[in-house]
Amino acid sequence: MQAFHLREIAVGTDWAWDALHDFEVAITTELHGEDLAPSADWMRHSYANEVSAIKAALLAVPGPAPERTPVGRFGLPLAPAEPVGLVGAVQFELPTADNRHLAEDCFFEVRADQRRAGIGTALWREVVRIAGEFGRDTILCWSEHNLATADPDAERLVPPTGEGWIPLDGGSRFARSLGLSLAQVERQSRLELPVPPARLAELRALAEARALPAYRIVSWVGPTPEEHLDRLAAMNRTMSTDAPSGEVDWQPENWDADRVRGLDEQIHRSSHSVTALAIAPDGSAAGYTTIQVHDSHPQRPEQWTTVVAAGHRGHRLGLLLKAVNLQQLAGDQPDTRHLDTWNAGENDHMLAINDLLGFRPHSVHGAWQTRSVPVASAT
Repeated sequence: MQAFHLREIAVGTDWAWDALHDFEVAITTELHGEDLAPSADWMRHSYANEVSAIKAALLAVPGPAPERTPVGRFGLPLAPAEPVGLVGAVQFELPTADNRHLAEDCFFEVRADQRRAGIGTALWREVVRIAGEFGRDTILCWSEHNLATADPDAERLVPPTGEGWIPLDGGSRFARSLGLSLAQVERQSRLELPVPPARLAELRALAEARALPAYRIVSWVGPTPEEHLDRLAAMNRTMSTDAPSGEVDWQPENWDADRVRGLDEQIHRSSHSVTALAIAPDGSAAGYTTIQVHDSHPQRPEQWTTVVAAGHRGHRLGLLLKAVNLQQLAGDQPDTRHLDTWNAGENDHMLAINDLLGFRPHSVHGAWQTRSVPVASAT
């Protein structure tokens, strides 16, 4: 068994983000047959922005731990100044603006030829320790499962909602071995682009017949205009309370104009947004949708948030917003190949809209949770 030890990345250790990107390229290519990794610049800028969360990236590297190495804020030796190889990694966040009981978005990765050697478990133990030291009693992790390559005879794991399933495979076995419970299943769907313009025009007209003239649609490419910052803050708060969450212990998020502006600043260092917003007759936000186009791989943008406020549902705003934004994306990025999005398995309404637009299932993601992290006593 190869010896290894753990390090933490500090902001400014540039080689580590490049190495982590290459590591994720290998992992996503193994799992999905294609590169779905975020760019090194995206990770660099994301981890430098801690306006609403403390962010951690831990590395497993070959060899024994060196003596007298500087220690980082999580109590681990800092990643060295010069590049080293990686055999594993975990990334996670400790929210500070809200959900201060959580350590969330934990993604574990171990090099294929180094699995079942204790690397993932060692990384997990550090996540539990750090979560407890920061007063977090709940940890939320994710697993990814490609539908095309899943073993058709594998046992299917169903969350408490009864909606969706993931196969019992290496990733889900690892999660269960840690004592995590499957709290929700998300479906990743893919839309092949371009959507025929006539089809988008048809769907837009269908939605406009229900939504107009009561609602006004505005759209833009780039950072959120100042006059819409408060509206997007309201929509993000709505998303945190209204989106189906299964058994995941997410609590309402605190959003204001400054938080929207700060996220925009981070995003637009290595990508840009394509956004559509529905404005109600009283001037408040009724719904919005946004797509992220990454500078490093504009051919595969990502559909992020789509939300319609409860009091404005039933007017086909979800379909209208997505149709308008897809038309805007086609003008901004005519050479895109496909668009990926993620929805809770129980979100029947949004999944139906996506199906109508032409999205098809691509992979499934398991949300794994434990609420039994021992929290360090205050001193």
